[in-house]
Amino acid sequence: MVLETSFILAFFAIFIRCSAMMLSSPLYGGATPVNIRVMAAAVISLSLTPVLQSQLVFAPNNLIELAMIMGREAIFGLLIGMCMQFLVAAIQMAGAVSDMQIGIGSAQLFNPALGGQTSPIGQFKFWLGVVLLFLLNAHQLMFKAFMSSFSLTGAPIGSSSDVIAHGANLLAQLLILSVQIAAPIVAVTVVIDVASGLINRAVPQTQPFLISLPAKLALGLVALSLGLPALTITVQRGVEVTFAGMGHMMGG
Repeated sequence: MVLETSFILAFFAIFIRCSAMMLSSPLYGGATPVNIRVMAAAVISLSLTPVLQSQLVFAPNNLIELAMIMGREAIFGLLIGMCMQFLVAAIQMAGAVSDMQIGIGSAQLFNPALGGQTSPIGQFKFWLGVVLLFLLNAHQLMFKAFMSSFSLTGAPIGSSSDVIAHGANLLAQLLILSVQIAAPIVAVTVVIDVASGLINRAVPQTQPFLISLPAKLALGLVALSLGLPALTITVQRGVEVTFAGMGHMMGG
């Protein structure tokens, strides 16, 4: 078997895009060793090269053109992975807001997937969101978007203003979804704060705010458990919004 130059260039282009996607995606996050992710990207790229080679028609004349082509592939891969990162971050942010509302925001746990500290409910929401993404086949949709990205005509390098506009729109929609996820706990704590304020105005000697702290924690956890079924619908909506925004940013 003789390796042609076009096959080698196509393989490296697909490998760079695939490895950038897998290194930045939370579905194959920091808990997975880098060498395993790179090796998996190499195997996937080698298997996809005969399929996608016909869509990668380029002949760089010098090293500068080759570097620009490979940089474009890396940008496409990072774009797919970072869009998934934004979705998981929105789910985790909803948990962090819930922690602040019920009074346990100061407690911090180490999240190996992110390599940093997160709050208890934030960590719970993060891992639950990742599990839901796998159950909703988001990992398969991510690779489907990866395959479809080779047939797109748009280039994020040449339309940075459109990428920023669509990215800002995606972040705004994910922020709304994050607020919707945290809404049950926020609503309960707001009602408790209002009731405590009214009691404090009527009977200041009772010190209702000391009673409201355990009430927030108990009722907040109840609201969290009752709101879990709706989380699946919200995450599914987030997947749809994320992949729609991803397509707009990549020129689809």
